[in-house]
Amino acid sequence: MKVILPKLKNQLLAMLMLLFVVQANAQTPRKADVIKLRDESKLEVFIQEVDDQVVKYKKISDPEGPLFSVKKSDIASIRYGNGEEETFEATLEVQNYYSPTKPTPAARQHEPGPAARKVANGPVKPSVQFAEDVRSASPDHLRSMYTYYKTRSKGGMVMGIAGTSVGVIVAAIGTGIVASAMDDNGNYKSYQDELRARKGAYMMLGGFAGAITFGTVGFVKGGKNGAKASRIRRELIRRGEPLTISIRPSFNPSQRAGSLTLALNF
Repeated sequence: MKVILPKLKNQLLAMLMLLFVVQANAQTPRKADVIKLRDESKLEVFIQEVDDQVVKYKKISDPEGPLFSVKKSDIASIRYGNGEEETFEATLEVQNYYSPTKPTPAARQHEPGPAARKVANGPVKPSVQFAEDVRSASPDHLRSMYTYYKTRSKGGMVMGIAGTSVGVIVAAIGTGIVASAMDDNGNYKSYQDELRARKGAYMMLGGFAGAITFGTVGFVKGGKNGAKASRIRRELIRRGEPLTISIRPSFNPSQRAGSLTLALNF
């Protein structure tokens, strides 16, 4: 009995110490991870996932809140809460390639990076996002994007030209109807001519309205998509992607004339 009691006492003491250690570890809060961006700014966050392109995290002020992300190309290093640190190599980029003006070196020092602007000011503008997508896309994806926007640009221009032409023709027909319903003194020849002139006036208004509406929408659509296609083309040229030159002969039987079309494809 004297031998069993001390052993039982030591076992109970060991179990209490083990329970205390487990409870203390369970109550220890998770340390924040620190993301250092290439513009020298830092983000103290709880990292949730790291994949090939982005790092997903939650704010330490709202750990149960929405999930945010930052591109790995904008990250210089990450110091995890457990003390481990990971660095990221910088990717080669052409400075201010998509910017119409060249900022001074002093302005570049204080200018925040894309990730910092996104965190501080909310979602980036569509034009800035498009430029980032173009720079990060693979050559094959850029070629498909170029074909897509080039096709939409041609469709917009066709819509603008066709809408304007049809509208002008309808307006011209309406003008002719109004003119034929009047005599030399500008009076209607009969009541039937007056009704016909009203229909002609409606055709004039509808033609001009259609020409302006469809022409404007088509040309704006063609211009915007054409600008995107040109930006993608410049990026492909900058990367040194090969060009395919093709010559397409054609013949117009009605005019008895032939032509050659030179096409450049990436």
